[in-house]
Amino acid sequence: MTSKSMRFHKSCSQVVLAVLTLMIGSAGTVVAVDQVTKRSDRVTFRGEIKAMTLESITIALSNGQTQIVPVSDIFSVRFDMEPPLLAQAQSNERSGALDVALEKFQEVKKDYAGDDKRIVADVNFLIARTMVKQALADPAKVPEAVAAIKKFREENKTNFRYFEALLLESSLAKDEAAQTLLKEVQASPVKGYQLQAGVQLGQVLLAGNDAAGALSAFQQVIEQSAGDPASSTAQFDGLLGRAACQQKQGQTDEAIATLDGVIGQASESESQTLAHAWVLKGDCFRAKNMPKDALMAYLHVDVLYPSEPAAHAEALYHLVSLWAPAGHQDRADEANAKLATKYPNSPWTKQASTIPQAEAKQ
Repeated sequence: MTSKSMRFHKSCSQVVLAVLTLMIGSAGTVVAVDQVTKRSDRVTFRGEIKAMTLESITIALSNGQTQIVPVSDIFSVRFDMEPPLLAQAQSNERSGALDVALEKFQEVKKDYAGDDKRIVADVNFLIARTMVKQALADPAKVPEAVAAIKKFREENKTNFRYFEALLLESSLAKDEAAQTLLKEVQASPVKGYQLQAGVQLGQVLLAGNDAAGALSAFQQVIEQSAGDPASSTAQFDGLLGRAACQQKQGQTDEAIATLDGVIGQASESESQTLAHAWVLKGDCFRAKNMPKDALMAYLHVDVLYPSEPAAHAEALYHLVSLWAPAGHQDRADEANAKLATKYPNSPWTKQASTIPQAEAKQ
């Protein structure tokens, strides 16, 4: 063997050794590489998941330390030896490519031949969650989505996703049915989900024109989440609820001030919160007869947060109605086409079809 060949083989051996060193522990066993990423600060812990309960996930790190992450502060979980396609599907879900995500999740479910029941359960949850997100912008998909998330919940009563599943199911429920689900979450031992249930309960009350009751629910969430980084999402959503109540009660300037606070403080990763904040801000400007400001607010959603289907469909509808009076019928047509293509069954799409093209109004 030539010296050049010897150097080549030595280099290859070093690479292989480095890879094996990462995979093999000191006792000669394969080290698990489970991952848990927190929602509050996006810190990722890598190691071996030791326990998963209704309240938390416990992960043992390679340095011997143990981390306990509350379920309400979990952004994502990856299990050792899970199919690579699963991570791709979750990335698609986060980006708003829900059809693509659902197709990949279902492919993983069909092809997975492993024996890790954690992965099987989580794939079922991720399929159901994606279906719920689709249903929020497409009422025709509500029955199938409700059936999927309810089935997961009933079959996984001790799973760490259980309370999140309750919240998802409640987002598609109405009136008393929604309140029953939310009260179960409020009775849970998980503070973050208790607060999120309070937000959704306020939304149910507001939809029923009980602005005073809704404001009380939102204010309670705001106060209880103050100073708790793990509850920041609930706090911002509580502030959005307060802004919606303020607008409904004619306090438009106060609502805009509240929304500006959320937009200025929420992390860009809080895309759902920020998208709804800009929609509400657009609504406030329309109430003040400031169509150009409203247009710019809704445009923020179309440009920055198209991954949030419910808010995006609503924003596109308002853009259809506002671009033409601003002298841009071509942009109104473009927004209308995008709305019809991405959200064909959304109520906003049906409403947009009734706007006269040449005489579109606010």
